[in-house]
Amino acid sequence: MNSTPDVCDTVNITESSYLSRFNLMGKLPALLRLLGTAALIIAMYSFLVKGWDSGNDVYRYLFMLGHTAIMAAVGLASGHWLKESKGARLLLTLALVSVPANFAILGAFIFSQTTAVDISYYPHYVAWTVENLSTALYTSIGAAIILVPITLLGFTVLARSMSKKLTLLFLLSNAALLLPIRDPHFMAIIVMCFTFINVFISYKASQQNIVSKTQEGVIALGLQMLPLAILMGRSLWLYAMDSFLLSVLAITLFYLLRQASTIFADSAKIQHILDRLSMVPAILVTPSLAFALFDINMLPEALAIPLAAIVSAVMIYDMAERKSSGSHRYRHIASAVLLISLALNSYLFNELWAALASILIGLTVTVTGFKNQQRGVLMTGVILTSLGMLQQFYELFHNFELGSWFALAGLGIVSIVVASTMESQGGKIKSYFGQCKSSLESWDK
Repeated sequence: MNSTPDVCDTVNITESSYLSRFNLMGKLPALLRLLGTAALIIAMYSFLVKGWDSGNDVYRYLFMLGHTAIMAAVGLASGHWLKESKGARLLLTLALVSVPANFAILGAFIFSQTTAVDISYYPHYVAWTVENLSTALYTSIGAAIILVPITLLGFTVLARSMSKKLTLLFLLSNAALLLPIRDPHFMAIIVMCFTFINVFISYKASQQNIVSKTQEGVIALGLQMLPLAILMGRSLWLYAMDSFLLSVLAITLFYLLRQASTIFADSAKIQHILDRLSMVPAILVTPSLAFALFDINMLPEALAIPLAAIVSAVMIYDMAERKSSGSHRYRHIASAVLLISLALNSYLFNELWAALASILIGLTVTVTGFKNQQRGVLMTGVILTSLGMLQQFYELFHNFELGSWFALAGLGIVSIVVASTMESQGGKIKSYFGQCKSSLESWDK
């Protein structure tokens, strides 16, 4: 008797096994939610960008506001009557996502009546106008009566224990969209300030509330950056990019990536990816901020590169201080940024300010390395200090300046006093340096 199974039976068994693994009813709700989310986002985008020509802009905006209110109402009803939380959370989250779009349109209404600017300069889909300022203000007040409860409800569902704080912060960020100001530099400063506030609050929340570690908590914290992204995106889209805007964008992006990496464990692969990505804006700050400071013309040109390098190095050094493993690599990168930048600055500007910047930064870095017992940082400070002193000697012998003479004379006096101290306290100092040498070998790299 042939015991070999029939081919059809084998195929049926395989198909049955596959169907058992693929539970259609289990996957269908998630697929439908994904399709529904895509449909709502596309609908919102098409309304904002393509627009709707019937009626005036206020009438058109009321449909946008109604769209937001309906999503929140359906989400609330779904959770109450269907006893199903995933769809309710998703709809309320999408309602929160649409809140900044509502505020952006209201801001366009106010801007159209408070600034003497030709609206035709802007693309038609962002040039929302009203007949007078009273209409803009009344529309904004009426919309706020609807949007504030929706915001509170959304954050209550996502992160109940932090809902009031997150709602207040979210509304403050959205209120910046109402300002009738379009100066890209001013708006960039606002974005950067709110970013720092968001990072600080997110850090405190992660320390005090376990809900911030959940998926809903991460979404609630991430939504805080949405109105700021619209503010910055509007400035970059409608106005010319310059070095100052690029600097603010780089600093903001760095702190966003920095905060995102703190959510994950040190051993998580995603954290290493975020840390490496954050290096790009941190290093980009040096040239962009230096050019921005050159354009300001409010300080000596020889200080522009050192100040930009300090900002960049501090950002990278901050990453090293937060890492439990591999931190020395980030310290080495921060040291390289300072060394390369200040060496280039000394080459470009043969003057007193460049030398003083190198000496002062070098001394600060030396003290930091000594305090934290980090050899690489200590050596970087010594090199920078020596570089500034050598530049002073060079300038004095080749281009005599009174400022260089005073600085060098002061340095000579300090050297003589230090030598006298070493002779009078030689034994103690020798013993102290012996202890420092032995302890230096145990310091971190």
